[in-house]
Amino acid sequence: MRVSRPILPRNIEWPDLLRALQEVRRGEYPINELVLSLPDVAGQVLQAFRLMVVDEDTQSIYSPLSPRELEVLELVAAGRTNKEIALLLDISNQTVKNHVSSILRKLAVNDRTQAVVYAMRRGWIKVVLPGD
Repeated sequence: MRVSRPILPRNIEWPDLLRALQEVRRGEYPINELVLSLPDVAGQVLQAFRLMVVDEDTQSIYSPLSPRELEVLELVAAGRTNKEIALLLDISNQTVKNHVSSILRKLAVNDRTQAVVYAMRRGWIKVVLPGD
């Protein structure tokens, strides 16, 4: 469900913004009086927020990586070099480097090994060794 206007007004006063942030910090939802005055809308908004909560099982299914990035990461996990990955996927070496950089950024890890471990623990990739 997409809300067409913000729940809090753009011209909110600092004390009201601080109060709203404190409510969010306590796990409450910052819904203004207009929304609350319409019970059907308020119920739908609250249900949408509840559905947005992600548990660990859901997190293991969700991957922020594109299908191509997952493909590159599987090949990295299999020990392939950038040059080998480029040849296998029929893309340039620079494109492989761009994919690897994007993967590291999206996963907030420092190197290829950390990216592979992170993805394997979440079940996003499986390791296929060369020759298998």
